[in-house]
Amino acid sequence: MVRRNIILSDSLDRSLSEAATLLAEKKSGIVSKALAQYLDRLDLSIARERAAEYEANPEMSLSANEVRHRLDI
Repeated sequence: MVRRNIILSDSLDRSLSEAATLLAEKKSGIVSKALAQYLDRLDLSIARERAAEYEANPEMSLSANEVRHRLDI
């Protein structure tokens, strides 16, 4: 685990405190779960953008042999 300091608006901090009380969880646990969920969604969004880009330009794809050649492996 790594400790991080974050700055929240007053209203966001109040909402976090209310959620922590309601769920009987630590604020740090809620923030950690929320950040993990956000990063998962961001990853999915990036993957979808890249898939759409590939589908729009299939000539961008490389064969396995082309990849090996370009990476000199």
